[in-house]
Amino acid sequence: MASGGWIARTGFLTMDIGWLATTWLGVLAILRGRVREHRGWMLRSYAFTLAAVTLRLYQFPLMLLFAGQFEPGYRVVAWLCWVPNLLIAEWVARRQHLT
Repeated sequence: MASGGWIARTGFLTMDIGWLATTWLGVLAILRGRVREHRGWMLRSYAFTLAAVTLRLYQFPLMLLFAGQFEPGYRVVAWLCWVPNLLIAEWVARRQHLT
């Protein structure tokens, strides 16, 4: 259950699926002895994990931006808390040839 209606729920559900998928792919990679691939998947998984921290960092500024209204800011933060993290992780993974 998430506040913010279907937009926030979709953001968090997408994050949850991505988190489970990247973690599972990381586990499969290490079981197959593919250490470099494992590192890439776990970096992406960590990006999803870090969403809990970035959500809290963005929540207050977004409430100020939306004049103290919780719901509109929460719709934005449901996506903003993990998408930039994942983009940065993907950039790092590609730069270090972990894909």
